[in-house]
Parts: sequence; structure tokens; C-alpha cells
Amino acid sequence: MKFWCLSSIILVHIKDSYEERTRRILCKNYPKIFRDRNAPMTHTAMCWGFECSSGWYDIINSMCRAMQSHIDHSRNNRARALRYNRAVNRAMKGDLEPLTKYYTFGKGINSRVYAENSVKQEISNGLKLRNVPTACPQVIATQVKEKFGTLRFYYYGGDDYCRGVESMAESMSAVTCEECGNHGKLLTQGWYRTLCEIHAKEQNYDWNTEEEDEDQTSE
Repeated sequence: MKFWCLSSIILVHIKDSYEERTRRILCKNYPKIFRDRNAPMTHTAMCWGFECSSGWYDIINSMCRAMQSHIDHSRNNRARALRYNRAVNRAMKGDLEPLTKYYTFGKGINSRVYAENSVKQEISNGLKLRNVPTACPQVIATQVKEKFGTLRFYYYGGDDYCRGVESMAESMSAVTCEECGNHGKLLTQGWYRTLCEIHAKEQNYDWNTEEEDEDQTSE
């Protein structure tokens, strides 16, 4: 009996250590998204940490990577367009230097002469400014939790793309065990949980129970 209790304590400690490590990795990999992780509760619910088990780590990680890559890409595109337009405006005033780099291939005097001639030709043809795209606002997480058996990721910022990524992550969590990350399903007996067959049995859920139809649930 004592040995069983000790083993249980060790397993719980190992699980807690793993979950804490995965959460630290998320905050380290996506500092912009989780910048309010240690902010006061009057500012954000992230002060409570990640209120879900580590089985959804890969889902959260993939979601954050897709969001941050999209945000960075949109901001880089905007910055490049603004730099180009500034170079065009300077070229129109007679300073060709900033714009020549967009027409330079290789090194040497011949390449520079070609670039300058190309810029002059473009100006004579009516050089146009580039359209400046809108940068996606930075996503800032306000709460990460489990609710009704699936992942909830609350945030501000982002755009339609980010909202689509968040919706996909929530859908994936409904078929992913929140304990281990293996294939699972949403179980609605008592507390809603998404579990694999092994963890469902460990927590006294009936894995073979059919889920109710949406029409029956709405009734």
C-alpha cells in the first residue's frame, strides 16, 4: 500500500514537471504571444497559467507557430513596401542610390551602371509606388484553458487568418487526448473530457458510449 502511494506521488510529480516544462517552452518560443504570462490578474487571465493538460501541447505549439509566422510575414511585407516607396520618392528627387539596390545583380562597376540606367529608365516610364499591405496586429494571449472538453484560446489582435487557425486548433483538440496527445474523443459523461481509451478507463469514463447527436443535445 505504501509502495503504491509512493509510486503515485512520483508519477504525479513527473507529470507536473513535464507540464511545467512544456509551458515554459511555449512562453520561450512565443514571447510575443505570451508576453502577459506573468501580468497581474487585473490585466489578464494568463496569470493563472495554462489551464489544460499537456496532451494539447503540440496543438497549441502548431497554432502559435502558424499565427506568429503569419504576423511576422505580414509585417515584413509591409516594411519592404514602405522601404521601396521611400526609395522611389528619393529617386524622383534625384537621389538614385537607395533604389539602385533593387536593380543590382552581382558586383562591380558594370552592375552599378546597369542599375542606375535601369532606375532612370523606370522613372522615365512612370515609376509607381507599391501598394502597402496592412500588417496583422500581434496576437496577445489572455487565457488558455479547457472548456467543455476542448481547447479554448482567448486573445486579442490577429486577423481572419488567426481566427481560422484558432478555430482549427479547437476542432483538433476534440479528437486529441488532453492527457497524452494520442487520438481521443469527446466524452460527455459528467465532466466533458477528450480522452484516449486508456485514460478514459483510468478516469472511469465509458469509452464505448456513443456520443449524443447534436439535435438531441440542442433539445
